[in-house]
Amino acid sequence: MISTKTISDSMKKILKTIDVPGMGRKYHGKVRDFYFVGDKRILITTDRQSAFDVILGHIPFKGAVLNLLSAFWFEKTKKIVANHMISVPHSNVMIAKNCDPIPVEMIVRGYISGVTKTSIWYSYERGERLIYGIKFPDGLKKNQKLP
Repeated sequence: MISTKTISDSMKKILKTIDVPGMGRKYHGKVRDFYFVGDKRILITTDRQSAFDVILGHIPFKGAVLNLLSAFWFEKTKKIVANHMISVPHSNVMIAKNCDPIPVEMIVRGYISGVTKTSIWYSYERGERLIYGIKFPDGLKKNQKLP
């Protein structure tokens, strides 16, 4: 069981943002702060928790977990497709090649659900059956497991 002291101590270690003197202009994303240094990008993954482009709060060690998870998959897939990762000198920091990103976002769901305009249910409820290139049958109910 986690003690109140452990939680309290963890809250003192939250990384909300970071300023690194001498690194130049800092850029600020949803959960990452980053700097351009020559042909490299220094990415600092913070503990910010966001949804719908709003910072909701901070979760201790979220940034470290996210950064190390990214590093794990970049390392595992580097023989399949080249990536920008050079090194991870700290659990919250990644040094990467400065390159143009290819914006890809993918959400995998097992149920037809959602409330936002980008959700499957939003489109399905309005009569669409071809959603994001996938044909859905008639008769599905909200929150139903997809076939």
